[in-house]
Amino acid sequence: MVESLARRLITFLSQHPGWVAVFTLLLALPALLVHLGWQPLLVDEPIRALVALEMHYSGRFFAPTLQGLPYYNKPPLFNWLLVALFRLTGRQDEWILRLPTIAALLLYTTALWRVLRPQLGSRLAFTVALAFATTGRVLFYDSFLGLIDLWHACLTWLGFMAVWYLGQRKQWVSLFVLTYALTAVGFLLKGLPSVVFQGLALLVYFLDTRQWRRLFGWQHVLGVLVMLLILGSYFFIYSKHNSLEVALATLWSQSSQRTVAAQPLAESVQYVLLFPFDFIKHFLPWSLLVGCLLVPGARRLVMAQPFLRYNALLFLAILPVYWLSPATIPRYLFMLVPLGLTVVIALYAQYQPVRTLPTRWLDGLLLGLLTVSALAPLVTPFVSLTRVVPGVWAWAVAMCAALGVGAYLFWRLADYRLLVLAYYLLVLRLAFDIFIFPARMQTSSEVPYRTAAIRVGRETKGRPLVLYPSGWPLDNVEAFYIARERGETLTIAPLPLRPHTLYLADERQLRGMRYRTLDRFRIDDGILFVLVEFQQP
Repeated sequence: MVESLARRLITFLSQHPGWVAVFTLLLALPALLVHLGWQPLLVDEPIRALVALEMHYSGRFFAPTLQGLPYYNKPPLFNWLLVALFRLTGRQDEWILRLPTIAALLLYTTALWRVLRPQLGSRLAFTVALAFATTGRVLFYDSFLGLIDLWHACLTWLGFMAVWYLGQRKQWVSLFVLTYALTAVGFLLKGLPSVVFQGLALLVYFLDTRQWRRLFGWQHVLGVLVMLLILGSYFFIYSKHNSLEVALATLWSQSSQRTVAAQPLAESVQYVLLFPFDFIKHFLPWSLLVGCLLVPGARRLVMAQPFLRYNALLFLAILPVYWLSPATIPRYLFMLVPLGLTVVIALYAQYQPVRTLPTRWLDGLLLGLLTVSALAPLVTPFVSLTRVVPGVWAWAVAMCAALGVGAYLFWRLADYRLLVLAYYLLVLRLAFDIFIFPARMQTSSEVPYRTAAIRVGRETKGRPLVLYPSGWPLDNVEAFYIARERGETLTIAPLPLRPHTLYLADERQLRGMRYRTLDRFRIDDGILFVLVEFQQP
């Protein structure tokens, strides 16, 4: 009965493509939005948030600061987006800070579907789109963090595809102008990597199609000039507000410091050896489809199809950039993953119906993983960290049943197996939201940091407050929450001490000084910070 209903639903959706998007959103939006704002700011989120918050307070959009000091590490386009949200909603909480990530993921997924459809067909293109959105690293980590990377990856991948489509149509002016314009926007998000990706995409396409002379044509020069016009306009305005020399040097340093040459030898060797396994781990379960390349003739099949060949060659051209960069973080690979998925999902679609040995093993492995994970919610009522979830038994049974149905349909609907897997993972993410986020709120060290920072911000609001100029620096996460609660930028004040002013300081730096302690809290690394008022001599 379940199988019959599922087939009827699939038949209906295949005849009404618009309803496919509606059905997917009805499942994806709760999975992506439930408890989105619960966690305190993590990893690089405090930097993005604090730079935007200080820009919001100062109104200086071309002079980013971090704790009142000039910030050069990233161009400000993403911060401008956050400031726009701050002013539009009147809020600066975690939910608002992470909303652009959800928007970027939905935009990226939609772009994958629409752009790949002419080459792969609607069903396979939709499968690639959902596969990227439901890779482990995206769905269970980066999709609930307010970071730049999904926006940058989406723009970069669109540039890759523009090279292909406009090149096939021989629209050379459009190709170079559009892709270099996208490169300029990508640069304003993350800096120099966008230029590297543009260069590699052009080289791969024109060398593969034996049109390398196009790289020396006037159309290419025009595209470069468009990029330089956009970036030159930005840097001209920027130079009126900040040091252009320092900004350019810092952007170069941010890109070069991740290479093998900039890292200890032992760490570099270990990273290079483990990179393929880490790649597969971070993008499970879809990375397992690489097994399709083991089918005899698979690589020959890829090379015989121009679009698949372009994706494969571009993947292989970009991969060494990260394979030889030990400081690479998995989210930097988000523009690379769809290139690989396009190839292996197309191979799976051809080989799975004829039941080749690698696809049979792959189907069996995935079915085993789905079966085991479908039973996992039944453990939650017996775990102290998750049994506090309201209605934990009801949720455990409901999630187990839903996941069990998904595993059953994966087994029975062989011709729709990958789509069923994608929807299964969305349900699994919803279970993650329900059970794991409440558990993290009990164990995360960032929760007490946020609580203390909000308290300090509220109790000092309306009074002068600065950071003591020496000692351990205040973490950006605490600085953000204090500044947000006070409604003004928290800055470092040079000596001598200011009268009638409160100070935040590393307690170790105040030995022998006369002051009154108003509050105290620990930051990362266990450093004790104190809120003090110095006694006047």
